[in-house]
Amino acid sequence: MKKKNRGFLLTSAALIMALLLAGCGASSDKAFSAVETAATADFAGAARYDNLYAEAPMEEMNEETVAEEAAEAEAGAGEVKEQAQENTERKLIKNVDMSVETESFDILMNNIEAKVEMLGGYIEQSDVYNGSYTSNYRSRNASLKIRIPSEKLDGFVDEIAEQTNITNKSESVEDVTLRYVDLESHKKALRAEEESLLLMLEKAETIADIIAIQSQLTDVRYQIESMESQLRTYDNKIQYSTIWLYINEVAQYEPYEPKTPGQRISEGFMRNVHNVLDGIENFFIELIIAIPLLIVAAIVIGIGILVVVAVVKITDKRVKKKREQIEQIKREREIKKPDGE
Repeated sequence: MKKKNRGFLLTSAALIMALLLAGCGASSDKAFSAVETAATADFAGAARYDNLYAEAPMEEMNEETVAEEAAEAEAGAGEVKEQAQENTERKLIKNVDMSVETESFDILMNNIEAKVEMLGGYIEQSDVYNGSYTSNYRSRNASLKIRIPSEKLDGFVDEIAEQTNITNKSESVEDVTLRYVDLESHKKALRAEEESLLLMLEKAETIADIIAIQSQLTDVRYQIESMESQLRTYDNKIQYSTIWLYINEVAQYEPYEPKTPGQRISEGFMRNVHNVLDGIENFFIELIIAIPLLIVAAIVIGIGILVVVAVVKITDKRVKKKREQIEQIKREREIKKPDGE
C-alpha cells in the first residue's frame, strides 16, 4: 500500500468506514460519529505531518490497520511534543518584591518614572500617601506596581538599590515552559481540527450532519480563542517582569551594620530625645495652626454662656415677681379678714 501521507489515509479510512456503516443501514448520526473519532486520532499527529490534506489514493483498510496507524500517529505526536519542549526557549515569569527607604522622596519618584519610561516599561499601579503638611514625623510613602522588560530587570533593580536603603527584597521565578508548549500544541491540533471540520462541512449533504459539524466547529473555535488568550497573558508576563516597590520616606537612614551595646544605647537615647523634641515642636505648630478654630470655638462657647446667663436671669426675675405677687395676695387676704377671726 502506497503512503504519500499517513494523516490523509487515516481520514480516508474513517470516511470508508462511515460509508460502510451507512451502507449497512446505520443512521447518518452514527456515520458522522465514526468520521469524527478517526479525525480526532489524526489530529493528535498533525504536528508530524506538514501536508495533512494532500491527495492520496483511496484504498481499503481493515480495523487493525486503522488502529496501528492511529497508534503510530499518536506516538509521533508525542515525539514531536517532546522535541518542541526541548527546542523551545525557557518561558520564565520573574517577579520582584522590594521595600526601600529614601531621604529624597520626590527625587526618587521622578527618577523612577523617568527610568521606567526610558526602559520601555510602564507603571501599572501607583498609590502615594503625602502625609500631613503640618507634621514632619508623618512621612510620605508610595506603593508601585512596575512592569519592566524582563531583560532589563536586573539593571533597574540595581539602580533602585543605589538610590535607596533596601529593607526587604524577595525575588521569584516561575517556569511555565511546559504549560506554554502544551497550549501551543493543543492550539495547533485544534487549528487542524478546524480545517478538517470545514472540509467536512463542504461535503456534508444532510441537514443533521451540517448542524452537528457546525456545533463542533463552534466549540473548537471557542477553545482556540481561550488558548490564544492564555498565551497572550503568558507572553505579557514573560516579556514584562513585575516589580512591587514599597517606598517609605525617612529623615535619615544608615545601612545596617553590627553595633556594640554602647552604640545601641547611645543611638536609642538620642533617637528618643529627637522624638520628644519633635513632639513638642509639632504640638506648638498644631496649636498655632488651630488658633482660628479655637477663636471660633471660644466665640460659640461665649455666646452659649451669655444665652444661658440671660435665660437664668429672666427666669429668676419671673420667679421673683411671681413670689411677690403671691405675697401681695396673702397680705391683702389678711387685711380683709374680721378681727375675731
